[in-house]
Amino acid sequence: MLFKQRTKSMQLQGLESLARRLSPTHEKYRFIQDELYKARAGFGGEQEYDRCMKEVHTDFPHAILHDLSLQQNGVYFQIDSLFIAPDRVVITEVKNIADKIIVKANPTQFLKELQNGSRIVFRNPIAEVERKIHFLTSWLHARDVHLPVTGLITFAHNNEILIEEPPAMPILPNYEAPAFFRELSIESPTLSKQDIQHLAHIFLTDHQDYDPFPLAARYGIYPNEVMNGVLCHNCPNEQAIVREGDTWSCPLCGHKGRAPYEHAIKEYFMLVGKSLTNREYCSFTGLTCRHTAKRLLSSSLLRKVGTRKATTYTLAK
Repeated sequence: MLFKQRTKSMQLQGLESLARRLSPTHEKYRFIQDELYKARAGFGGEQEYDRCMKEVHTDFPHAILHDLSLQQNGVYFQIDSLFIAPDRVVITEVKNIADKIIVKANPTQFLKELQNGSRIVFRNPIAEVERKIHFLTSWLHARDVHLPVTGLITFAHNNEILIEEPPAMPILPNYEAPAFFRELSIESPTLSKQDIQHLAHIFLTDHQDYDPFPLAARYGIYPNEVMNGVLCHNCPNEQAIVREGDTWSCPLCGHKGRAPYEHAIKEYFMLVGKSLTNREYCSFTGLTCRHTAKRLLSSSLLRKVGTRKATTYTLAK
């Protein structure tokens, strides 16, 4: 049973916004575009895994939670997908790599072989999963749940995978994951259906979306290098739109409508800072009337702190 679906991560949303608001001549423009490409590719591979997992129908009770972010002993760890069975918990790490994959032994190394025959070592996903197994086991023990935690690695593409020796955990293409879970042999069941559902709800309660904001500071970009203005989301180039009375118009595509102020507010907090003043909002959106800005800042998205000239706004939790 599916308990948590996957949604677009805050990191991906922020990178999409940053890529729109960074000049193509900026020294970090290409780097941000590459980061955005990798984030989109990773999300696409995870979505493909989720579609495959819709085929999972087992003879035993289970729970599936996609994209969990937990904290244990002061450390945050993210799990691409979690499968709770009556006798174990399985962490799945999803990789979206289109090239031929080679898994070498002693020591374990993962390489991708490009079409020109060259090979590139990439981060060992087994080590990644083992780290998450360590923290998840500790997380479970802290809640008096004593279950073995195992790992699974899947690849989103139908890669050719060459493995020198049997690895520490299964490595499969996404489309084989449903059969893997359907064929699990439940030997010593510990959890009932109700126990599994209860544990799934505990995971949901403890889940905390990873917050990477503000991205400009994280990537060493000055706030004044982020393009200001309210952007047209109808235009493929997302041009800044201009005000015409009570409506706003895009000079490129001609689209007219009410300005997406709430989205501009979200973008400010994604990219620039943790708090916002009337003046900063005017500067970011291009508004010239502070009274109009004050009215727009009464959005339910925000929490007002202070009074008069000392007023600031933060995102409401």
